[in-house]
Amino acid sequence: MFFLPVAVFIVFLVLAGVRIVKQQTAAIVETFGRYSRTLKPGLNWIIPFVQNVARVVDLRIRELQAQVEVKTRDNMFVSLPVAIMVQAVEERAADAYYQLANPAEQVSTWVLNTLRSSTASMELQELYEDRQRLAAEVEEALVERLSAYGYRVVGVLVDQPTVSAEVQASFNRVVTSQREKEAAEQEAQALRIRIVGEARAEAEAQELRAQGLAKARAILSESLTEAVTRAKQEGLHEDDIMNLLLETNRLDTIRAAADTGRLVLMDVRGPGSERLVVPVPER
Repeated sequence: MFFLPVAVFIVFLVLAGVRIVKQQTAAIVETFGRYSRTLKPGLNWIIPFVQNVARVVDLRIRELQAQVEVKTRDNMFVSLPVAIMVQAVEERAADAYYQLANPAEQVSTWVLNTLRSSTASMELQELYEDRQRLAAEVEEALVERLSAYGYRVVGVLVDQPTVSAEVQASFNRVVTSQREKEAAEQEAQALRIRIVGEARAEAEAQELRAQGLAKARAILSESLTEAVTRAKQEGLHEDDIMNLLLETNRLDTIRAAADTGRLVLMDVRGPGSERLVVPVPER
């Protein structure tokens, strides 16, 4: 009869010390208030009335959010939403429990200090365009600090800055003005290229016309020289040859005037006569 109560007591102690730890958690065991060990997921046993589970640490990834108010280099006060993904390391679950009383508040303080030092050298437009840089700086600053307390940083996200409606409208006007300035500069550059191209083409055309005219004059000079030489060989007098050339030139002038249709040609021949070409204005 004596052994039955003892056996019941032993069974009670065994059952009282059984602890079941769920997956992705770790149980912190204390012996008379002092840290003893960490229980892993599964079936575990502690000494009843001597040991107790002080805290169950969640090993899943947690999202810590912070709304950070910062000031930019161009004196703009901006609110930056920041989300930090952290996770307690299973092997260091005790540090995660004992070292930080409130991880969310402590992380928010570290994020605030990091962002204030980073954004102080940035303008408002840079905050919109280079949020990846801020996220990288925050992550770099948190990795070393949180690792000392049993946490690891999974990722950092810096969301779009939030400013007042007046600041947003002013910022939009600045961006629009810059875009208009860039468009005007591009249009001016295109106009310059077009003018330079047209001038270059006109210069090349004039050069070709000059070359053609010089070539035509050379051919005409050779033709006239050959014609005069042949006329002399035929026995014509130099005065007759000169009169023939003048008459030919006169007839060519009359034909050119007729083709143009905008000249009145007065041709009075005889001793002391003069030839007069009067331009007629266009209607």
